[in-house]
Amino acid sequence: MPPEVRVPRPYTTRYPISNEVFEALKQAAPKAKLAKCTAETAKDSRKKKGELSAAAAAAPLEAGFAPISAPTGSTNFAGIASTRWIPPDCTMAVGPQHVVLSVNSSMAVFDKADGSSRLQRTLTQWFANVVQGMTIFDPKALYDQHAGRWLLLAVAVEKDPKASLFLLSVSDSADPLGPWRNYRFDARLDGSTPTNNWADFPGLGVDSQAIYITANMFRFGGGFKYAKIRIIPKDGPYSGRAAPYTDFVRMKNADGEMAFTVQPCHTFGAPQVEYLVNSQFPEGDSLTLWQIADPAGTPTLTRQQVSVSPYSLPPNAEQKGGAPPLNTGDVRVLNAVFRGDSVWTAFTTAHSWGAGANTASIQWCQIRAAGPTVVQQGVFGTSGFHYFYPACCPDNNGNMTMVFSRSGRTEFGSILYTGRRSTDPLGILQASAVLKAGTAHYESLDGGGRNRWGDYNGVAADPANPRLVWFYSEYASARDTWGTWVGSSFF
Repeated sequence: MPPEVRVPRPYTTRYPISNEVFEALKQAAPKAKLAKCTAETAKDSRKKKGELSAAAAAAPLEAGFAPISAPTGSTNFAGIASTRWIPPDCTMAVGPQHVVLSVNSSMAVFDKADGSSRLQRTLTQWFANVVQGMTIFDPKALYDQHAGRWLLLAVAVEKDPKASLFLLSVSDSADPLGPWRNYRFDARLDGSTPTNNWADFPGLGVDSQAIYITANMFRFGGGFKYAKIRIIPKDGPYSGRAAPYTDFVRMKNADGEMAFTVQPCHTFGAPQVEYLVNSQFPEGDSLTLWQIADPAGTPTLTRQQVSVSPYSLPPNAEQKGGAPPLNTGDVRVLNAVFRGDSVWTAFTTAHSWGAGANTASIQWCQIRAAGPTVVQQGVFGTSGFHYFYPACCPDNNGNMTMVFSRSGRTEFGSILYTGRRSTDPLGILQASAVLKAGTAHYESLDGGGRNRWGDYNGVAADPANPRLVWFYSEYASARDTWGTWVGSSFF
């Protein structure tokens, strides 16, 4: 068995700003003055208009405009047990009969019907034929419903000698227990130009033509440089041949700042372009929507700015059992799905619910790609609790399901989910339901003193059931130990 390698990432900060500035902003977040509409003004708007406008949708209470039940729960089961890596970085993909899960250092295949484990490997074992002796981390999984293939992505890094890789695994068929092919791509190359940069926090998207990999690029031993998009037409990896690619780098938002954490969409249908989205950092009032045309020929990249309700760095999350609080991350976009005519996305923000300090809350958006225009948006949470690391996905009928983490002074780190029917008032999510309650105080500090949680959760639409959406997240399963759980729900 190849030895598993786990070494610190070679950066001085994991953000586009210094750690000192970031930590100062996080410390100030509980009492920061927020440029948002309040819960009270949102309720006034509801009374006057009878339904939420996009502007008023910035602050629904957790119970919703009219208390409605959460989506109906379906199959749920235990996921991958703690690997002792922090954070777990939960990701998932769902196919006709199986669920593929991955966390930092491991992947697994489960049966959809009964939740039984069919296969589990470390990422070191899984990618052993293409890489040895490197730290492998930040997995992303996806089922390509266009072609009936599974995709598993991870990044790898080594400080001496310097190396950075995108690791891509592609199944031969819709059966994840059958053969897969592994590819390694040099992440230090921008096209064919060598750099001194390495890839972190990758994103994975797919449409009918290509695979899309994104990453934040950092200088070895230094700070953030720029975001990268790598486009891989499917013909090569899906047929076992060489996999040529095209890179876009150094993208900038409309305000001139470097784009950070550009998330590619899991695309349903055939819009003929791939959409990607990112937020401003460390705060903002718009998102950047990117479009890639002709990905298998001569790709072109364009951008448009989409105004949304203001957002800012969330405070860290109190938990039952006292300090230290759970790390809620930042305002980076955490997932994106294109379905119907819209891009759905979500991230964590700070919000005041009119009582006490600001809390970590969820900001979500539905953006009609043509235009683009905001169809609806909202902030979800409630006073006294923290809501963070959301992942959302629409079903085939325009309903949306969202999974997230929650904690508070009376609650350990837990997994919850919510959603909305397409017929619900705009900007409103239904009351949340608990998938798996945390059972213990959690403390697992990284080298920077952060009580790491996240960094993201998994969500996926079921290709065999147009009403069903699956989700995957972490909870505090024992003292200072994370566990993971899989759930599903339908409308």
